[in-house]
Amino acid sequence: MDEQFETRPILATERLRVLQNREDLPSIVRLSMHLITFLALGALVLKYHNLTLAALLLSVALAWVWCGLFAPFHECTHQAAFKTKRLNTIGTWLAGVPFAMSPSVYKTFHFEHHRHTQDVDKDPELLNDSRYLEWPAGQKNWFSMALGLGLINLKLSPLLGFAFKPRERWHEFAKWVHLAPDPARLVLECKIITVSWLVFLVACLFWIPGGGWLVFAAWLTHVFQTLWVASEHTGLPTDGNILRRTRTVTTNPFVRFWLWNMNYHAEHHAWPSIPWHQLPSAHQEVSMQLESWVPSYSALHRNIIRAENLPSCDP
Repeated sequence: MDEQFETRPILATERLRVLQNREDLPSIVRLSMHLITFLALGALVLKYHNLTLAALLLSVALAWVWCGLFAPFHECTHQAAFKTKRLNTIGTWLAGVPFAMSPSVYKTFHFEHHRHTQDVDKDPELLNDSRYLEWPAGQKNWFSMALGLGLINLKLSPLLGFAFKPRERWHEFAKWVHLAPDPARLVLECKIITVSWLVFLVACLFWIPGGGWLVFAAWLTHVFQTLWVASEHTGLPTDGNILRRTRTVTTNPFVRFWLWNMNYHAEHHAWPSIPWHQLPSAHQEVSMQLESWVPSYSALHRNIIRAENLPSCDP
């Protein structure tokens, strides 16, 4: 996505061009490490499935790494992870099947989110789940959100809808579907993802010893991802510049590593063509201009649970 959503001259044109430079090597190394860790943890969960504590801890670690696969899927959908379209396409499938979403569905949905961020009438994230507009009131509602069931539904509705429902009903679960350039591709990709996950779930529940731990990790993945994704825009204004409508979470190096720097979300929304490995540099350039900036995910959600006023971090 080459569109720019921050119209103020915060970044000089020449500097922006440098930051937009795409390289294959950083993403090849990072995606390889991510996938190898993901597969290794899955194998260890199955190996030690009879040792409850070990299986539990390994499942939590697996869920964390699994959650992070959304980041390369997102970056490759933007065509920002690699120089070539072919490598980005391969990346969307390597990360997209574990993420359980069709690349074409996500691209159409997500690009509209960029174009209409926090617009209650047009942002597909809000059209599909208005809970992401405001933080849930009270601890009980926060825990309900954190269960990840809303995110699972957000995935399943288009996945199963495109795969099995007639085209005239698509608008019921995807109001943005008219923007999809290739409806037939949506159907094909969703059927591939659906079959892949059905095979995985059946194998885990009936054939693979210890497979239940993998299903548990798959659910926990959505808990982690809900806490991550909800932090990006929830509770922010619906008007004003893009840096006002999007939150950056500076967090720690460990989290930044597995999220592929997607914690710098305001910077990403302002200039989506900046690849993940350049976002820390972009943050240094524009940090004084950020209007929605918190130091950590835990601090953000702790304040929500306590129903405190959200901190507004000064750069």
